[in-house]
Amino acid sequence: MDKFEDILTCCIDDIKAGRASIDDCLARYPTVRDRLEPLLSFALEIPETPDARPSDEFRIRARADLVEHINESKAKSKWPWCRLNRQRRQVIAGRRFSMASVTIVIVLALSAAGGGTAYASQRSLPGDTLYSVKLSTEKVRMMLPGNDTAKVERAVGLADRRVAEIVSLAEEGRTEHLELAAERYDDALDDLRMRLERMANGRSVVGSLMTLVAQAMSGHVEALDVVCDMVPAEDRAAITRARDSSLARQQYALMGLVHDNPAGAVRITLAAMDGRLLRAVTMAGQADGSGVEEVLEQFEAMGVFGDELFLIVHEAGISTAELEEKVLEAASVHLSVLDEVNYIAPDEAGPAVARARQACLNRFGNWLISLAWEDPMRAAEINLAAQGDRLNRIADADDAEGAEDGLRQYDDMAQFGEEVYLTAREWSADQDRVGKMIAEATVMHLELLAELALRVPEQARTAVQRVMARELIRQESRVEVLEQRGVESPRSPAVPPIVWEGVQEQVRVQRIWGVREGKLVSGFSPGVPGGRACPC
Repeated sequence: MDKFEDILTCCIDDIKAGRASIDDCLARYPTVRDRLEPLLSFALEIPETPDARPSDEFRIRARADLVEHINESKAKSKWPWCRLNRQRRQVIAGRRFSMASVTIVIVLALSAAGGGTAYASQRSLPGDTLYSVKLSTEKVRMMLPGNDTAKVERAVGLADRRVAEIVSLAEEGRTEHLELAAERYDDALDDLRMRLERMANGRSVVGSLMTLVAQAMSGHVEALDVVCDMVPAEDRAAITRARDSSLARQQYALMGLVHDNPAGAVRITLAAMDGRLLRAVTMAGQADGSGVEEVLEQFEAMGVFGDELFLIVHEAGISTAELEEKVLEAASVHLSVLDEVNYIAPDEAGPAVARARQACLNRFGNWLISLAWEDPMRAAEINLAAQGDRLNRIADADDAEGAEDGLRQYDDMAQFGEEVYLTAREWSADQDRVGKMIAEATVMHLELLAELALRVPEQARTAVQRVMARELIRQESRVEVLEQRGVESPRSPAVPPIVWEGVQEQVRVQRIWGVREGKLVSGFSPGVPGGRACPC
């Protein structure tokens, strides 16, 4: 066995059959070890094609069809049969090529350019002499046979490689090559999208692959965030563009996934939003106001995209109650994280934080009312828990501005609770349970607010009393309905006289304003969080 091709073929067959290892083959042929080792490593990464064999039933049917065709052809001419026979021999001959033969062709193509060079190039980075060889080797890999799943997985693997190269360049301080690395990453993402589009042509894309792509993009975004923190500010533009490309490809994958697995699509979207908020906390801790603004813009865009996914699910007639619960629970957590960002971020980021918080609160209200139409009891539970979290926020505030900020959010959530109750009254058999639960919780909230009125800075006390007044007006209406329906009403809240006097004055003012404006309760417009309240 003198030919290198024969040696390589023999080694591949022995290793795949379990008769030998790579080390055994290298020891067996020491004179060609340097050429043999990299090619064996590469060849063994290539997956075997499945051994497709026809069933006995198919072979019997095919033989009968063939005999019938031959008998029909004899009366016409022998030439069609001859042509058929030649074609059949060609097909059979073609099937005799094993995967090892295909592998040899590809491996020898690399060997012609220098097998050792191809192997050594695998650790090269953008800007290195052998990097072009590495890219050529990868192109050969992408030409290997396989189904759609295998090809997409390879494309994801190449994108992973490009991100790893960006990280390595940053770690080595080779920032001058980051632009080229980002371009190669963008090329890999374009190739990935092309392969996904081919799969989607005429049939639905496999959900597991879309999940793979979406999760891979999440990892890429996190890695690129780390790189942004490692490199000088003047070198971040390329990394930012690469991260934007990751986010765009993630949304593309999620849009394809939502039809096959809506819960999975929502879960990944919420996790991505979590990641952006954690990034905002990091930027705020570094006093990077522009970084906070950029990340919060991404967070808001993801929220809008999540709403689009929900609309697709709604239009498909799929029940979204469980998904709405996840979104509401996540939105409550997001508000708490945004509180932290607001507390530590530089003043220049204040408007961006305020926009993100209001957008998050609006989303919470919208999906809460949507859930109320399916499960008002659960909607009320989630909202009451969020109100409790806002009360804790008010208690922890160390200045009047922070307390008033928390009060505004609590007041919006209290109005959401009223809308949930009105929705339950309109159609739900649970209207009494929902009303009683909200009424009982409101008693505790009023007592907590009364305590806060005595603890918050003096200038915030009036704001607390205004919120308490609106809660009392809503509470009186709920209690009246409960009593009319024969449901035991909750006890009256225990409020210190010094606070109660101010609250009653605010109730009087708001009732006067409500009559003048044709309103019975607060001036917050249903479904429009942050609407105009009475000027008192």
